[in-house]
Amino acid sequence: MSDSRRNWELTILDPLPFVKTDLGGGLGVGDVDGDGNLEIVASGTAGFEWLRPATGERGLIAGDRVYQVGVAMEDVDGDGLPEAIDGDCDPPTSIFWFKPGPDIHQPWQRHAIDPAVTGSPHDLIFADVDGDGENELIANAIDDGPGLYLYKRTADPMAPWRKHCVQSGLFTEGLAAGDLDGDGRLEIVAGPDWYKAPPEGPFAGLWQRRALAPGFREMCRVATVDVTGNGRPDVIIVESEFPDGRLSWFENRLREDPAASWREHELAQDLNFGHSLQAWRDAASGKAFFFLAEMARGGYGAPPNHDARLLQFSTADGGGTWQRELIYRGAGTHQALVFEMDGQGARAIAGKECFHPQVQLWRRLEEPSPLSRFRHHLLDRDKPHTATDILAVDVTGDGRADVVCGRWWYRNPTWERYEIPGIYQAINAYDLDGDGRLELVATLRNPQAKHWYEGLTSDLVWLKPVDPLQGLWQQYAIGRGHGDWLHGSLVAPILPGGGLALIIGYHDADEVPGHGPELFAVPADPRQGPWPVRLLADLPYGEEFAAADIDGDGRLDIVAGSWWLENRGDGTFAPYRFVDGFKVARLRVVDVNGNGRPDVVLGEEDLDFEKRISPFSRVAWFENPPDPRQGPWSAHIVDSVRCPHSIDAADLDGDGEIEIVCGEHDPFNPYRSRSRLLVYKRTEPTGCGAWVRHVVDARFEHHDGARVIELAPGRFGILSHGWTDSRYVHLWELE
Repeated sequence: MSDSRRNWELTILDPLPFVKTDLGGGLGVGDVDGDGNLEIVASGTAGFEWLRPATGERGLIAGDRVYQVGVAMEDVDGDGLPEAIDGDCDPPTSIFWFKPGPDIHQPWQRHAIDPAVTGSPHDLIFADVDGDGENELIANAIDDGPGLYLYKRTADPMAPWRKHCVQSGLFTEGLAAGDLDGDGRLEIVAGPDWYKAPPEGPFAGLWQRRALAPGFREMCRVATVDVTGNGRPDVIIVESEFPDGRLSWFENRLREDPAASWREHELAQDLNFGHSLQAWRDAASGKAFFFLAEMARGGYGAPPNHDARLLQFSTADGGGTWQRELIYRGAGTHQALVFEMDGQGARAIAGKECFHPQVQLWRRLEEPSPLSRFRHHLLDRDKPHTATDILAVDVTGDGRADVVCGRWWYRNPTWERYEIPGIYQAINAYDLDGDGRLELVATLRNPQAKHWYEGLTSDLVWLKPVDPLQGLWQQYAIGRGHGDWLHGSLVAPILPGGGLALIIGYHDADEVPGHGPELFAVPADPRQGPWPVRLLADLPYGEEFAAADIDGDGRLDIVAGSWWLENRGDGTFAPYRFVDGFKVARLRVVDVNGNGRPDVVLGEEDLDFEKRISPFSRVAWFENPPDPRQGPWSAHIVDSVRCPHSIDAADLDGDGEIEIVCGEHDPFNPYRSRSRLLVYKRTEPTGCGAWVRHVVDARFEHHDGARVIELAPGRFGILSHGWTDSRYVHLWELE
């Protein structure tokens, strides 16, 4: 089996509602209103919605029930346009079809196919099982009362349809249909079995169940396609709800050898919740294709699958050899479909994820995006221990930004490493004494430490470069903070008369009362220490801070995680919480939507130390309202990734629009964590719609990194480093 790759671009069309939503339902594609644009319909616990990729529009189909996996698209009422069909999980479980009215933005008309389904309808497909030229609905049921059913529409399709039981009592997942034995009538593939209708007709009684893949478990995705080219459909099966799923194609030998009618050809044994499967045959090339996608996280308590794959398999020699194309790695999907996007044969993939809900669109590019063209440099492969921060600072005063990380600095452009004597961690840089040159703020090492982590302190100093190439710096005391060690800092002119202050956040702020952020007032002569210190605000927050005029009164306020602190102008600050339920790791303040008000971009920290996994966490931006004290601050989710503990924002490509930079953090896998560095570009000016995800690198872990550096006027790069993956200091230079 060969492996090929092309350039596919992922757009997060809709991350869906902000909280309390688990989109476990289905997905379909079709032009439901006949305007020439395709709509994607997606269902789940938040209801049923539609999206139009061509325009960015979206709307609600229905929002009052919990919908299931098997969305189908079919022209139910004969008007030439497809309707959306789905089942629900709310008792009494039902199957509905939905049709938009004159205004697609209004809730759609809903009609019951079966108002009281036995069990819960999981998969839905349409096929002409009785040969009358009209497709019937085939549905399987899971949970209480499993089975397999046919539905035939009545003269009035708005009335409940005629229901017939194919089998009852057997639980399987996965549905397909095809004339398997060449008798001119359709058979049904359900999970690892196939069913043949009674001789008297498909509605004459129970169907005969026959084994197809006896070694496969009950939860599968199945598809039929003529692999061999003999005119009969073969069957593709993948075990869909398991982290070790098998994938095989079964050669149809019903005519050649009825006693051994299905010959298995195994293709893989390591599919991690391969819950999407679709097959077709290309008439022009004669090739058989099938598409398969893994989930980012399956059910039954499975850990996250951060390396989830989208794969395409093809064969040109009847299944003798297969070419495997890795379409994408690192974005799982629960129910994905390949479809024709532009009417010219160009294929795209629509998907929706489960457990961290989002609707996705993959499109193939002829050339990679410029935002994917970064050249990676390892500035250091052997940094002696972990650093808490990484900074872009002109250390030498030659006008070029150097890199400071921990107690070392790296000279631009050779990136030779130099030690900064007497300190342990450099945490910030600012022109403290007003001489036009940046100084460093740093912490000292605990002299009793036996391990690098024990060396972290809140003993603060600042350093003035004298001859840094020779290791000469002047060091001055600032004082000691009350928390354990420094995890966030800010220097800004936020005191009356433009006085400078150093804001410090502590690692234990959310665990120890009274260890909230502190304010060190910078004296007129900063060499005179210790600096006066007081509690900034009694907040359980100790991560990153930013200064910005949030309320437009001309004074710099402070953003501290989920809060913004109003600068009253007298040296005091009033906290306002603008988001609940979001544990902030890192942040940036930037005008995302271009309305002149500073918005806040947040990365969420969600780490499971008990299970030692990094679950999916949100990257989001919060829209600054006209009155930020009253709110509400509208939340706009960009993506869900692995612990985005590094956040930045800048116009990287020079088009006048802000891109968001994000680095993933995984402290539980110090070797080959496969964390990613990501850049997000909005698809429309407000930033409220879809964002394109660009993967810069997928090899290294990031912690308080992913910092944009301007290497030369208009030429940008990204700096980063890791927490457990700590030896490396990185620079990605935009080509």
